[in-house]
Amino acid sequence: MQFDYNAKKAAYVRQHGHCAKCGKYLNMIFEDRKGYEGAWTAHDLVPLDEGGSNKAYNCVILCIAKPDCHLNFAHGGDLGKRVFLTQFAFPHWMYRNSTEQAWPTTEDGQRQ
Repeated sequence: MQFDYNAKKAAYVRQHGHCAKCGKYLNMIFEDRKGYEGAWTAHDLVPLDEGGSNKAYNCVILCIAKPDCHLNFAHGGDLGKRVFLTQFAFPHWMYRNSTEQAWPTTEDGQRQ
């Protein structure tokens, strides 16, 4: 899916410049520039033809350099394949540090 600059930038900022799956730091200027350390691509959670949107909430930023989370996780190792995704599959969907959490949790650490 094609996201406009603002949607990609909002997703990049939401993730604090990190891959949503592995947490690797990504460089904003290396969008879709495979072969560069920190290269990334914008990927949709829900495809447009399945009711998805081209807005930031449907956009996830994934690395395309080692470990290549875009290919190996979002496509199961084959770009012709598609894996069902939700934001809960991505530990770095929202950046977390010691003072903030991406999702509310119960006392036993389970997501609410």
